Amino acid sequence: MVTVITVCFNSAATIDRTIDSVAAQTCPLQYIVIDGGSKDGTLERLRSRSDVIDLWISEPDRGISDAFNKGIALAAGQYVMLLNSDDWLEPEHLAAALRALADRSVDFAYGNLMFHPSGSQEPYLFAGEPDYGRRLAHTMPELNHPSVVCKRSVYERHGLYDTHLRIAMDYEWFLRGYRQGVRGMYVPALTTHMSMEGVSHRHFRQGLREVRAVSVRYGYSYLKAWLRFMVRVARPRIRRTLQRWVPRRTYHWLRRRLNPQYRNAGDALAMTPADRF
Repeated sequence: MVTVITVCFNSAATIDRTIDSVAAQTCPLQYIVIDGGSKDGTLERLRSRSDVIDLWISEPDRGISDAFNKGIALAAGQYVMLLNSDDWLEPEHLAAALRALADRSVDFAYGNLMFHPSGSQEPYLFAGEPDYGRRLAHTMPELNHPSVVCKRSVYERHGLYDTHLRIAMDYEWFLRGYRQGVRGMYVPALTTHMSMEGVSHRHFRQGLREVRAVSVRYGYSYLKAWLRFMVRVARPRIRRTLQRWVPRRTYHWLRRRLNPQYRNAGDALAMTPADRF
């Protein structure tokens, strides 16, 4: 069994899409929703979906990390997936992850992340990075947390999420686990979809500051961490400039050169099911 945990706060506009994607999964699961005390109609949506949700609670919390930890403490499944309320899954996500994890000595499976910007901008995908440990000491590689299916025993052995972190709790957890021997496997068949209205996008710089602080905490050079932070802060402005002044195909080519894991929507959809998504 897999336990899927959704944390939410004032998510009435998006929670049904998330719940529908969980209901469409093809393997047995337990579904838990941890709400932070919503006031916008989210609770009414949760009450109406009791056919899908096995357990939900609504109470104030100390942020996303605290909500994650509450959900994991309630999980009964052998595997755990954390699916936020502005994310959604493809129907075979959990089944494909379980097939990949069966009889293998890895602790979690992860895949790709498809971003869906608002307005007229086209979606784009970040393919998972198989050799994620190469960059993990100083940055969050394409170790796409919303796609991760993890053995529950990993949390029991290596701990939960740091409640002092508001955005980069996943980076700290992966880095801490990697240093303790936790290992994941990239599975190209896994893709999670994410809108760009979530906390990590609204508080982009805060997330970068937390990544910088965590990397230094675990032994990375303070000066190098600051330099990398400044480069990362500048990237969105550079991307917006390129989008405005260069042809679309040239923009995609340049972005792929800067990040080999980047795929525009056309490239992602053109892949075969075995390679993509």
